[in-house]
Order: sequence, then C-alpha cells, then structure tokens
Amino acid sequence: MLDELIHNQDLQKYITTYRRGDYIFLEGDDSQDLYVLVSGHVEIIKGDKKLDEITEPGTLFGEVSFLLGAKRTATAKAEREVKVFRVPKEDITDFLQDFPTVAGKITKLLAQRLDERSQALYGLKELCDQLPDAVIITDRDGKILTWNSAAEKLYGRDWHGLHEATIGDVYEDPKAVEEFLDEVQSKHAVKEKILKTKPSSKGSHYVSTSTTLLYNGHHNFQGVLFLGRDATAIQKLERRYRRVRSWLIPSLVLLGLMVTALFLGYPYFSRGVQSVDIQKEELRNQLARDYLLLKSLLIQPFADRDRDKTTQAMKEFLNMQVENKAPYAGVVLLDQDKRVFDAYSTVGSEAMVGSSYRGIEFQGSEDSLHRVLVLYRPDETHPMGKRGLEIAFELEKEGRALGWLLLQLDMACLKDSYDVNEEDLRRFRF
Repeated sequence: MLDELIHNQDLQKYITTYRRGDYIFLEGDDSQDLYVLVSGHVEIIKGDKKLDEITEPGTLFGEVSFLLGAKRTATAKAEREVKVFRVPKEDITDFLQDFPTVAGKITKLLAQRLDERSQALYGLKELCDQLPDAVIITDRDGKILTWNSAAEKLYGRDWHGLHEATIGDVYEDPKAVEEFLDEVQSKHAVKEKILKTKPSSKGSHYVSTSTTLLYNGHHNFQGVLFLGRDATAIQKLERRYRRVRSWLIPSLVLLGLMVTALFLGYPYFSRGVQSVDIQKEELRNQLARDYLLLKSLLIQPFADRDRDKTTQAMKEFLNMQVENKAPYAGVVLLDQDKRVFDAYSTVGSEAMVGSSYRGIEFQGSEDSLHRVLVLYRPDETHPMGKRGLEIAFELEKEGRALGWLLLQLDMACLKDSYDVNEEDLRRFRF
C-alpha cells in the first residue's frame, strides 16, 4: 500500500513534509486528519512526557480523532525530517470515491484497529466475568462498552438493558452521575461514591462505586472503568443508626442534665434521709447509754436480790427520763428463768412481779448484745391486747449470768420522734 501512495502521481497532493522540530498536530487541536508515515521519525507527546515513537513506514496514526471526531489527545512532533501521507477529514468522501483501491486498504487498516479494540474488550469481559464485583467499562462519553455478569445481577438489566445505554441510564439520579464523572476526570480516580440504581425487576440498590480512567498506549483517554459493590444493607444500617442517633443523643443529653441536677441537688434531697439516719443513730446511742447507766445502778442489788433497791433505782431512772421525753414506758428485771424479779412503769407494774416471759420470743442475732420482744398487753382501750415492743439486754456479773434487763418502749414516741420500727431495732448493734 505504501508504494501505491508514494508512486501514484494523483496522490502526491496528499504527501506532506515536516522539518525536524515541526509539530504535525497538537494536543487539544480540533483537526481530525488521518496520517500514514512514509519516512522519518515521529514522537508522540502528552504534556511534557514522551509516550511513543513512530518509525515504521506505513504506520497509521491520528486515527483516534479521525474515527471518533474528537480533539487530539496527544501531540505528534517530527524528530527529524518526516514525510507523511495525510488525508484531511473534510476530503475523506472525495478520497474514497477517487482512489477506491488505496482507500480500501486504509479502511482495512482502520477496521483491524477497531477489531483489535473489540477483541481486547471481549477478552476483558471474559476476565471480568470471573470477578465477584460488578464491572462496567464506558467510553469517554459514558457510553457502556462492556460489562460482566455481576453487573447484570446488581443493576437488574440484561444485554438489551445495557447495550447502547450510557452509565447515567442505570442510576436514579443522572445529574449525580454527571457530577461524579466530572470529579473522576479531574482527579483521574475516585475511591468510592454511593449511587442509587434505577428501579428494575430486582428493585433498587445502593451501589458503592469506585472508578479509574482508562488510557491507550499513547496515554490517550479512552474511557472509564466502574467497579461496583452492593451497599444496600450498609445504607439501611446507617439509616437505622441515624434514626437511633436522632433520639439517643437527646436522651443522653437529658440523662446528663438529670444526673447533673441530681448531683447538684443531692445535698438538698438527702437532708431528709440524713435526718432520719441521724434520728435512728441518736436512739441507738441513747439506748446504749441508758443500758450502761441502769446496769451500773441495778447489777449489785439484783445480784443480792434486793427488790427495794432495784425498785428505787428504776423509779428514779424513769422519773428522770420523763423530763427528757425519753421513749420508755417502763423497766423490767428478769431472772435466769425469765420470770419477772422486779418491774416499774409509769402506769403501774406491781402485777407483773412473778409473771413469766418464757413464752415470748427473744428475737435477734446470737452475737448481738440485745434482743427484741413483741408482745400484746391488755388495757382499758385494748382489751384484746395492745401491741408493744421491748428491748432486752443480758445482765452478767463476773462472768455469771444474772438475767435480763428490759426497756419497755413508747411506740408513739418511737414513731414520731425517731421514725423507728421493729425491724430497725433488730438491726441495731451495740
């Protein structure tokens, strides 16, 4: 074919010579002429980087812009004197008519180039079909060139749904896809972006999409590779998380305010509780002091079985407690058999002497100094018996058990002045 181009006199008008350093075409030019190298050395440059060299006579170049009708994606520069066969884009119709033999051979070369590209795309599709992620390859304008089987499943479209479509056709928001492609071309690659697919037979999906720009051997931009993965489950989880967060954060703020209020108000809120605890502590201390006082007064006359002295000591003790509004209604001494040796109360207790406490349960821990007694004594207003509480302390002298000292308690005073009940008395420790 090259001989026909060179020696055909009618084709001489298409032969162009460039001197060393001349530019055959520039990157970004609108020219779409087709070139066949006759002789010389041509460099292909993109930016300030040399991508390729053309030295083989008969080599076709400039065919990408010629075929696609696009701007030049690289610069062709004569390294030394270069002769080329140049077919202007605007003369292609006349050229095909006037020189059908040569035109047929050039057309065949172009077809071979396209076939090489088609075979590469087919081989790439075969490879991509083995990948679990969805793969779509588009040309520079976003038209879908090839895809794998995973893409058909993810996007819910077969060959008829993807063939001749653009990448914007498979997503719900074409404008978002357009902005995405602009971002890809400005950055050359975008790691990840979530896009929603159009509804299909399999519904809509959120697709996590990563992209890379594709270049040919001359570093000319050819298209975009889209790698997609189903992110629907993750998006649903994130939406649930956002819903939870929308009420959880206010709840945590409210809880924080409540804790702060409780912390700041605790001294005020706890005063009531503290006052109750202090009252119970006061009663426990008073019981302990009065037990020790009575023990010192009664231990010797009780050991001597001198009832006159025990009665006098108990009487003086109770008269003194009336002035102090103490919670006592009477004092009782029991011998070792739990029979009343002596008793004195503000309402009279002579009838109690000689009676027995053996049928009454002495409640409390074995390691405690005291016991709690619950009993019912009849009176004028309670003929069936009025419930009462007594607290008992064991009396010993020189390691010998003498009996028990009982303090009869005023129930109304316990409740009103100390807020103490039967269980509180059992929990006391002396």
